[in-house]
Amino acid sequence: MFNASNETNWENGTSTPSGTSSTSLTPYHILSLVILVLETIVGSFTNGLMVIVNLNNLLTHRKLGSCDSILTCLGLSRFIFMWLIFNVFFVSYLAPNFSEIGLTFNYVVLFFNYLCLWFATWLSTFYCVRIVNIQRYIFTAFKTHFDDLLPLLILVSVLISASCSNPAAENGINQIFNMNSYGSEKNSTSFVGIGQNFATYSILCVMGSIPPFALFCVSAGLVVHSLVRHMKKMKEQERTGFREPALDAHYRAVKMMAAFFMFFLLYMIAFNVYGLEYTEDGMLSCILTFLIGAYPSLHSVLLVNGNHKLRNTCVWILQKANFCQKEDSVSSMQKNERKQGMTSENCQAK
Repeated sequence: MFNASNETNWENGTSTPSGTSSTSLTPYHILSLVILVLETIVGSFTNGLMVIVNLNNLLTHRKLGSCDSILTCLGLSRFIFMWLIFNVFFVSYLAPNFSEIGLTFNYVVLFFNYLCLWFATWLSTFYCVRIVNIQRYIFTAFKTHFDDLLPLLILVSVLISASCSNPAAENGINQIFNMNSYGSEKNSTSFVGIGQNFATYSILCVMGSIPPFALFCVSAGLVVHSLVRHMKKMKEQERTGFREPALDAHYRAVKMMAAFFMFFLLYMIAFNVYGLEYTEDGMLSCILTFLIGAYPSLHSVLLVNGNHKLRNTCVWILQKANFCQKEDSVSSMQKNERKQGMTSENCQAK
């Protein structure tokens, strides 16, 4: 993903090859690309499914609920982000000296990284306002008007993501942390042409992720608190059944939030470890590649599985594909039998 052996022109955000570098792929490069291709296929299918199914419902019923609207935005942003990640790895492995990826591409990657996090945060906030009951005026008002505020929240997310992924934000990070003093060749990367080195890009990524991630943690904490409080009430009323129907929504929400927390945390760790060149081309780099690609792809698989409408549509598509495959195999077998029958008839005629 990142190539620290190239000298980088930081003024225009492009890289210049330092001599001739070999573009031969190692077995670990090939394995990493295979892993990323599979994750891209899975992520494209699941995220595309979320977008297409919900847009079809919008065209059919002229209305889309809050959850479906958030899933549509999340699926579209993750679909684009998944292919951006694939492009980064593809170029860095097959054309490490390619110098046309400049600042604009890096800002676009950063923009969709923030956008995916914001939409996942609003999804957890949706779970929170639908499940949690807190007798506070601010929370009650937000819960009552959440559906009306959602378009504004999405617009604010886009604006904040754009403001955190531009040259002004980069320059602010450089001035605050004095990143010019860390502009060594050791930390510079050909992919991240932002600032003096990868540390600038990493700090920018982390700082831009703090507001939505903090909001996500607050939402998740309220849901867990509501679940614990509900279970205490059940014990007081001597209702100790773990599968109490009233708690099913709590359990599903907690599972979805825990899964997102795990995928996002692993993604951030893998991204920074890989970008700082702490690993060589080995099995660990393949594992890090898997973790980076799992965030926008495999978490969407869990979202599809947890949504009744999306899960049924996915099962129908897979069954349809399996049925078509069986029909093709049967028709090919029938054609072979006919050819064999015609051949035997010709032999008998002769």
